[in-house]
Amino acid sequence: MTSEPQPAALQQKERCVVCGAEIPELGVYCPNCGATKPSMQGKPVPYAPSWMRTGWMQPAQRAPVSARAVFKMLASFAMLTLIAWVLFAFVTLIYGVGIVSPEIQDGTLEAFPLFVAVPYLVTFASLSGTGLLLYYFFLVAAIVASVTWVLISSAKGYLKELSMKAKPRDHSAVFAVCAVFFATLFLNFIIVIVTGAANDNAPGTSQTTGELLLSLANASVWEEIVVRVLLVGIPLVVIDLIRRKMRKDWHAYLLGGRFVIGLPEAVLIIFSASMFGVAHYLGGWGEWKIPAAGIAGLAFGYLFLRYGIAAAITLHFTFDYLGMPAEVFSEDLNLLVGLLAFAWLAVGAAFTVYYIVRIVESLTGRKYWEGRPQPALYAWPYQPWRYQQGSSPAPYGDVYYGPGYSPPSVYQNPSGGYVCPVCGSLEARWKDGRFQCLRCGHLS
Repeated sequence: MTSEPQPAALQQKERCVVCGAEIPELGVYCPNCGATKPSMQGKPVPYAPSWMRTGWMQPAQRAPVSARAVFKMLASFAMLTLIAWVLFAFVTLIYGVGIVSPEIQDGTLEAFPLFVAVPYLVTFASLSGTGLLLYYFFLVAAIVASVTWVLISSAKGYLKELSMKAKPRDHSAVFAVCAVFFATLFLNFIIVIVTGAANDNAPGTSQTTGELLLSLANASVWEEIVVRVLLVGIPLVVIDLIRRKMRKDWHAYLLGGRFVIGLPEAVLIIFSASMFGVAHYLGGWGEWKIPAAGIAGLAFGYLFLRYGIAAAITLHFTFDYLGMPAEVFSEDLNLLVGLLAFAWLAVGAAFTVYYIVRIVESLTGRKYWEGRPQPALYAWPYQPWRYQQGSSPAPYGDVYYGPGYSPPSVYQNPSGGYVCPVCGSLEARWKDGRFQCLRCGHLS
């Protein structure tokens, strides 16, 4: 058996310029520290498989679809029914302008109070006539702007959630609003069943359709201002001033959004939710309304801090206007919303468990239901580690460079572990008494 003469570049014994170790003849990298062989800098890999030369990724196995991703996709499709009903309620709000405005102008609706909850409802102003009409237009505009912003800003992210392409723990605003609605609806249903409050009459049941449209629009907007902004956003200004962590976008304390919920934020959410629940009881509801409205207050506060006041207003509007299409157009719609509510309760049970687990995670610092990373035989885009950045060109041109990829400036393997002499990978398996590189398959 004869051996063909090897190229001079491969016959010559070379030493690593970083650690001084001898590099094998077939090697491209130092087997000790992984540094590029001096004679191979700026040259293509002579032993690279065809898939590496073309840049295609060939994983050893495809990662299985996680149950979490499937649930998120199914929940996203279930949310389409709620989104459709919210849009129906949205139309009802716009249509209701023609009902409420004449009643304000002819004096049927007058002396409408504005209050703050401390938690007693303290009235500080009373509106009527032109002032009340302008205020009503403000309420309608605020709801229209909030619902529109939530839907438009979430469109791209929600489409990813429908197609299982979204990150498992990142939710679009519309997904968060729907998920929190389902969970809150389920918990409120449990409270009503346990307390026997199903037959209790809500305050204001004798109101006209116009009065209902006005008062519920007022609750969707004004209650978010006097509870979420005044009891969460404004106190956070004082807290952040004390701990010297003021946000540059100061308007976030009024409009909410993109807050990290730590201990101070959680305390304020709980405090404001408690005030919200007690205020409903003092406003004429039964005692069961304290935990029911308190849970809703937690949901509103969470959305206010994470996604902004528009998301909180949208959720509040969804709850308050849930039965208004039947009130305005036809009572037969009550049967439809009742059937939908049963389906929403089933989804809400699952989301209740999900949010309980998330709360436990925040308290314990552990994460549950995390998908296990699946090993891949190859990875792309790949670029060998660069040593002493700027001292030498990248060894293989643009074959392994991905957009925006930035390797570390210095790489070291102080443990003296495995380094593939061909491709420089640090991962291998033991096969037939030899190491087999998990990237290129080289045996050494």
